[in-house]
Amino acid sequence: MQNMDFKICFIFFCVVHLSIYCQGRPLSKRTVSEVQLMHNLRHHQQVQERREWLQTRIQDIHNAAGLASSGDMEGWRRRLHSDELTGLTPAEIQEALDFLEKLLKSKQ
Repeated sequence: MQNMDFKICFIFFCVVHLSIYCQGRPLSKRTVSEVQLMHNLRHHQQVQERREWLQTRIQDIHNAAGLASSGDMEGWRRRLHSDELTGLTPAEIQEALDFLEKLLKSKQ
């Protein structure tokens, strides 16, 4: 029985010694190719994260620009109804028509 206790204590101390000696490091050093592979993998992950971040930013810009331009174009393409012009005096209508004619002439 005493021999069995000695074996258990010996195995226990061997395990404790190995865990203290290794301190969480691998027992053998990594080769240069393993280190290079790990570096390449991390670099690839960083590049992928940057790409995804940039893609979301570009998507946000396109969405904002698309909403602004489509809203502006709808406003310009909208036709005026006669009930919207009821509050204008004939002089104001003539002034608006003159202004529009001036714009058309300047574009030609």
